[in-house]
Amino acid sequence: MRILIIANSKVVFGKELQLELNNKGFDVSLLDFEFLTMYDKNYNENTTFSELFRKYKSIPKFSMFFRMIYIKKVIQENKFDIINIHISRWFYLIILPWLLKQKLIITFYGSDFYRTSSFIKNIQKLLYKKAHVITFTNPLTKKSFIEYYKGFENKSYVCRFGLKTLDFIDKNRDISKKVLRELLGYDLEKIIVTCGYNSTKEQQHGKIVENILKLPKDLLERIQFIFPMTYGDSVHKEKIKDILNQTNLDYIVLEEFLYGDNNANIKLASDIMINILETDSFSGSMQEFLYANNIIITGGWLPYEVFDNAGIQYVKINDVNELYLELKKVIDSDIKTFDTSKNKNIISKLSLWSNTIESWVDAYTK
Repeated sequence: MRILIIANSKVVFGKELQLELNNKGFDVSLLDFEFLTMYDKNYNENTTFSELFRKYKSIPKFSMFFRMIYIKKVIQENKFDIINIHISRWFYLIILPWLLKQKLIITFYGSDFYRTSSFIKNIQKLLYKKAHVITFTNPLTKKSFIEYYKGFENKSYVCRFGLKTLDFIDKNRDISKKVLRELLGYDLEKIIVTCGYNSTKEQQHGKIVENILKLPKDLLERIQFIFPMTYGDSVHKEKIKDILNQTNLDYIVLEEFLYGDNNANIKLASDIMINILETDSFSGSMQEFLYANNIIITGGWLPYEVFDNAGIQYVKINDVNELYLELKKVIDSDIKTFDTSKNKNIISKLSLWSNTIESWVDAYTK
């Protein structure tokens, strides 16, 4: 069975799903949505369409049209049995007749449903009517989708992404924090607080910094702040770097894309992770920090019922402006006494690929 996954290759989900499905005996190619680079089942890189698309990529408004035309060409020139679109976009309606020549699976990450306007949601309804299978990363997003559209129950499934980084965290778990921090260039003695996990504005970095600056000076002197900005919005990243540059905070901005050991090590080297996204679905990065025994401070408005029901231990705030108070409380109480012992086993059951891949196999073979 030949499968094409269309996803951003800089986000690990599509890349790891390709790997796991290939290990199961499928023939899976990955088409990078952003640049249109193709990776075949042996992970060989084909830049034919990315080179053609390059001259159109920077044209405002029209670039998406040309992207769709080239995606159509990829589909026409290959005999795929299944097309799996990651992140729903109305632009796919332009090439819907070609998508439907194969089995069409649409995979929601979460924000692509929650952050989409009602107008666009209504336009996209035809896409969902024609899709054979629709997948979601958690039951709540599936429920919200079905309540909004009505009548899609029979084609909607929960398929969680596994997290390959968990394997790397286990591999490096016995390395001391001091050694890991030396490798990363972190301070060896201070409390490490990681702020968000990418450079999109939805991470609310500006509000995080506003809260940090409200902390007492003596507390700030004990903390080094890490801002992972290895992918996302480059304009927003530069804005936050400018804001940080005007403070006296001890901080590091991570800009090079991280995978494998490096991605695991930033989780293991950290003590506290702040996750106050505007909206989310089933945050993979937050799970990795939980698995690495970080204390998580997150927004009570985020749809994390799966974590709550499973018994995950973290700190919730109901308002962004409470962040500095909770951060101070956690540090003042001595972070070593904060119990995160249950989290590792819970995340293991939820998100090791060995525990999640069969739901994807089921979706592809329905």
